Amino acid sequence: MPEQKISRRAFLQRAALVAGSVAVDPPVLGLAAEVPVTSDYPVAPLEPLRIIRQRAAWKQFTILVWQYKNDVRRDFSLYEKAGLRGFHIDRGAGAEDRVRFSLEKKFPYYVDHAAGKGILFLQKDVQQKISRKAALQVRPHSLADPKTIEQLKAWLRENIAVTKKGLVYAYAFDDEISLGAFNNPVEVDIHPQSLAWYRQWLARRYGTIDKLNGAWATSFASFATIQPMGFDEARKNATQPPLSSWNLSQWLEWRHFMDYQFAQVLADLTRYSNSLDARIPAGFVGGQQPSAYGGFDYALLTRAVQWMEASDFGATNEVVRSFWNRPRRPHVQTYDARFSEKGSAWTLWHRLAHGQQATIVWPEGWFSETEGRRELAPKIKNLAPVFREVQGRAGEFILHPDSYLDADPIGIYYSHSSIRAGWAIDSIVHGRSWPNRLTRMDDDNLSSARLRFAWCKILEDLGYQYDFVSYLDVQEERVDLAKRFKVIILPQTLCLSEREAQALRQFVGNGGVLIADALCGLLSETGRGRRVGALDDIFGIVRDETRGYLNGEGITEVDAEQYEKPFAERLTAYRGALQFGAMIVHERGTRASPGSVFEIAGDAHVLVRRGADKGRALYLNLTPLAYSDFYFRAGAMGGAWREVVGKVLNNAGLRPRVEIASAAGREPWMESLLWRNRNRYCLAILKNAPEILDTGSSDVKEISMRIALPVRALRNLRTGKVFGNGQSFSDRFSPWEANIYEFSLGK
Repeated sequence: MPEQKISRRAFLQRAALVAGSVAVDPPVLGLAAEVPVTSDYPVAPLEPLRIIRQRAAWKQFTILVWQYKNDVRRDFSLYEKAGLRGFHIDRGAGAEDRVRFSLEKKFPYYVDHAAGKGILFLQKDVQQKISRKAALQVRPHSLADPKTIEQLKAWLRENIAVTKKGLVYAYAFDDEISLGAFNNPVEVDIHPQSLAWYRQWLARRYGTIDKLNGAWATSFASFATIQPMGFDEARKNATQPPLSSWNLSQWLEWRHFMDYQFAQVLADLTRYSNSLDARIPAGFVGGQQPSAYGGFDYALLTRAVQWMEASDFGATNEVVRSFWNRPRRPHVQTYDARFSEKGSAWTLWHRLAHGQQATIVWPEGWFSETEGRRELAPKIKNLAPVFREVQGRAGEFILHPDSYLDADPIGIYYSHSSIRAGWAIDSIVHGRSWPNRLTRMDDDNLSSARLRFAWCKILEDLGYQYDFVSYLDVQEERVDLAKRFKVIILPQTLCLSEREAQALRQFVGNGGVLIADALCGLLSETGRGRRVGALDDIFGIVRDETRGYLNGEGITEVDAEQYEKPFAERLTAYRGALQFGAMIVHERGTRASPGSVFEIAGDAHVLVRRGADKGRALYLNLTPLAYSDFYFRAGAMGGAWREVVGKVLNNAGLRPRVEIASAAGREPWMESLLWRNRNRYCLAILKNAPEILDTGSSDVKEISMRIALPVRALRNLRTGKVFGNGQSFSDRFSPWEANIYEFSLGK
């Protein structure tokens, strides 16, 4: 019988060591005052950690191979044959021979599980015991317990002492780390020390109990009496409109704190790793997409660590790239070559073009053994030229630590409170079975993730690049929105604090264009409903929630109860919804206020435009979520979205800096990225629709490029061809690869 293939996630679950789970004693909520706790938990805003610049030796893209069903020492000749240039060491203690091998062969590695196994990633049996439960729980190995942290640091000391002697790329504390289990809705951590930390954090955050009660609409006598609220309790009054009546504050702030706790623990471990080896960045691998559970608030995490590997559901890596664009920090993804050869080649070129410094290979099926002879799989042999070239000199400009993506002045707002509230809306369809909404279901059905991805693709398809805007940076006034952006997009940003709302008002007042798709500002930062949306006056709208949302029967866009069906069949709320052309209207009762300009879709108003001081505001009242699926993106709905958004951006004074055409006219599904290093640029051009790579429309062709910059000495970094000065150029293009050019600016 052939050996069953296994994914990286499944392997990690199987390979985990056995650890006991902690039973929850019901009275534990009241015990915080009786358990000795530390008084020096961090409670202030998390400050970004110091930057560790990549070693000069890592100036090229690097493929690092997980040591699964292979051994770099035994298989080194196959590595050379395939063009693989790095590996991984598990933990480190006892791996002196691998460290020596690294030095002898000048072969880099990253260290996984540097902080051991079983704490940041809980073992499979433990995950099973804490998942699918509605009750609040104690986290096995509570991250608020100093003993847990000391164990993690002991493992770091032991493992870094050995591995720092070789060619270390980075230290990863653990793989698939989580507060609970991946993004599963696990209601941790009510360990007494965690509760004590929570109450200290709330006291620092609100100052007085009266301010907290005012924000939450509660009546706690003191911070010491505050109890966390799980989703099972919070959802009871949050199952249907009007959103103005919702109050998720106790649950949302509890989840916010747990994300904060997770990030602070990682920041502590990062600083400790730096004390052991100050030259090498520390972080984690196996990051999940942003969601309500798991700990993956990337506004926090990008301040807590110095490198990471994360999945790319919901454009997670574009979020990380944005937050780590200036100054640069390494972020990578896992790679397994599971697609066709063209698709597998495109994946690597796409990652390089988007600024990822490396990739971690999960080598399932890459190596085989027949009659005692080790060999590469045929597909890997065929991909070897791609591996070599991607790791060659063509990527050096993009990967230089002083290079950055010179995005267009377009921001996409990242609000993690809105992600949590969106998860609550998504979960309405599950009713009491919401604890069964596990990560594999969440991955493909999380509305906030699909909305982020949809907006990324709309902008890319129109020829633009963008940066995500961190809600933390806005709240803490770390970013001058008007100086950095001309346009800011709010993707179903349900939750806004007064400070955020004021910053966005000021952005419009200073001449910016503010765009919201739907549901904007209906909840406070803590998830408490507002009678009037935080920015309704700026957008020039009035709402009547009694008319409902979408088809009037609910508010959840993606019905994850239908998760086994094709994506289009999960959009049950679109059946009977109002439409504006091919686009879906979200809010049935939203209308323009006097003085606004608008279009009509049934009884609802859409494309509501209003001038405000020097700027403008546009409330679409349309949902682009379905654009995340290529069927809709390539159809009438996708065309309508590109037309609407394209006109808005043009009216804001924006034009694509790079336009690409072929003999048939404008070349579809093209993406261009401009990387900058002082007065020099690197232009990467590639397809951004892998769905078409194995169709007849993906042949090698001649393309023409028009660059709206004074280009001087344009050169193809892959072929060496020199094009000279000008603005219009022609070249050959393979849709499963990337064309990469370098040029400087003329006068």
